[in-house]
Amino acid sequence: MRHILLFLSLLLGICLGASCSDTDQTGPNAAGSSVVLPVMVTHNVSMLISDSGVIRYRAITPTWVRYGDDAPEPYQYFPDGIQFEQIDTLFDATETIWADTAYNWEDKQLWHLINNVRVISVKGEKFFTNDLYWDMKAHTVYSDSFIHIERAENIIEGYGFTSTDDFSKYEIRKTSGIFPVKEEPASEPNPEPASEPAEQPQP
Repeated sequence: MRHILLFLSLLLGICLGASCSDTDQTGPNAAGSSVVLPVMVTHNVSMLISDSGVIRYRAITPTWVRYGDDAPEPYQYFPDGIQFEQIDTLFDATETIWADTAYNWEDKQLWHLINNVRVISVKGEKFFTNDLYWDMKAHTVYSDSFIHIERAENIIEGYGFTSTDDFSKYEIRKTSGIFPVKEEPASEPNPEPASEPAEQPQP
């Protein structure tokens, strides 16, 4: 009987220790008092996303994790990065967005893209930041973080950013610099050295 009680005490201690470590989390589960388990984990995913009944985006990700009814609100988690492509009626990509990590709150249709967020817009402009929110209902993207934009004529940097979700109209709330694009001078071909005239024999 003593051995049984000792075993149960050890087992209880292990379970309590595991539960304490599991609740120490970051991200959407951090505010909860219990561990939220995913209802689905899928690998190597390519999915189409519709907007107002029209397919407008293609998402590609190595890992797709979905949390359902146990979470305060359903959301999706992409721990290994994600790539978005805005597509036309022929399913050709017109705009591309990359991020190292992403969350998507389904009911709000709100995306949070984190770390190494890169965008190539329809106009060919390039956007770089580490934190970006995308509100699909309002068709806007915004960030309070540092933003770097490469355009054909200049480079703009600043803090705080709001844009339409096609990145055609945007505003930087605090610009820290506008820099002209340095064009590399065209390299001129090196002329062949003139050959010296042959030495004439002396008479």
